[in-house]
Amino acid sequence: MPPKISISKNVSTAFDKLWTTHKLDKAPETLALAANRAYRQYDLTSALEYCKELTALDPLCPTASFVYVATLLALDHKRLLFQLAHEWVQACPKSAHSWFAVGSYYYACGRFHVAQRHYCRATRLDPQCTEAWIAFGCSFAMSDETDQALASFRAAQRLAPAHNVPLLYMGMEYLRTNHLVLARHFLMAANKTSHGGDPLCLHELGVADYQRKEFATAAVWFQRALMASGGKLEERSSSSSSTNHDPVELCQDVFWEPTLFNLGQCYRKSRQFGEAKRCFEKCLSLCPGSASCYSALAFTKHLSGDIDGAIEMYHQALSRKPDDPLSTEMLNRALKESLTAVAAVETANGDSEMTESFATTPAGEDVSRDARMFTPSFNFGTPNSSAMAWSGRRTRSWARRGLDLSIDTDGNPDLSIDSDTDMSMS
Repeated sequence: MPPKISISKNVSTAFDKLWTTHKLDKAPETLALAANRAYRQYDLTSALEYCKELTALDPLCPTASFVYVATLLALDHKRLLFQLAHEWVQACPKSAHSWFAVGSYYYACGRFHVAQRHYCRATRLDPQCTEAWIAFGCSFAMSDETDQALASFRAAQRLAPAHNVPLLYMGMEYLRTNHLVLARHFLMAANKTSHGGDPLCLHELGVADYQRKEFATAAVWFQRALMASGGKLEERSSSSSSTNHDPVELCQDVFWEPTLFNLGQCYRKSRQFGEAKRCFEKCLSLCPGSASCYSALAFTKHLSGDIDGAIEMYHQALSRKPDDPLSTEMLNRALKESLTAVAAVETANGDSEMTESFATTPAGEDVSRDARMFTPSFNFGTPNSSAMAWSGRRTRSWARRGLDLSIDTDGNPDLSIDSDTDMSMS
């Protein structure tokens, strides 16, 4: 059994004993530990429930205060975050977590420069606060201030050298600025520190390999991220009766929809159109109103030759985002190809009728001609055609990678990840 699975199984057993055997399910410390564990497994809903239950017992419990604020920020609960920050500042004006909550509220509102001032105040009140330094770095990253962001993450790394999160954020910042070698170095170090059990780290490694155009390797990282998501590695690995180990089907949380979307792009770049369509259809089941999922599914169907299905999906995408340039352009091309195919079929049928009517001359001379079926081929422009931008997508706690549609040197369309789009965790 891998070390990460063994450790996770032992922790689950210990929590079961605390809940059932020792009857400590209402103890504040136990609830704080459960909230921290759920947050590190990216189970935000459970983490919020534990934090609310803990707040009802002890409103000023500092053990899970940072997790409570980070969860509200990730779930975009601005009003509750504002109320919580207001109460904490009134009760504990000299506490770092109070000003951490204030900074997080402004971060949620998109006022990153204001959030930086409050995070700075939190680090001055408690210079040993790792969470404040990480949040400070994220606010700099959102303002495109890379040097200050990396300095903040390095400060967090010095305070918590055994933790993988500062290394992970340094790798994500290098990845955002397209320094792929440094990004992969820090991401591999973070993955090693977490014993390969952090799904977000696995996801970022997949993005790094995607940008290096190593699509097969990137697909493996994304699959591992989906398998590790939810903190149920031990259940999925130890259950011998279950035969469903498909990472696409195992993904049931909308939080990991970006990973599933990126996996579909890897399959599409590898020309595995069937698997790509399955990933995008799963994304639509998790996010039914996502225009970019419809557009990606339409583009995949277009490449695979399903023109009618592509036209329908392009219409679905444009109904949700009418100003999508990719869907608009590709819909026009799909309609032209469909008309060309219909005209070719009609021409072929007309030639067949003429062949049957005038197969021979009265003198017996054969003047028939073969009716040729003209199958329209995909024509996405010349290698010098201009690129069309695929709009960036954003989910709960990080911005989805933007995707660019360009033309390869061999004339094939290239839909690649845009490194300028931020992916940092909130």
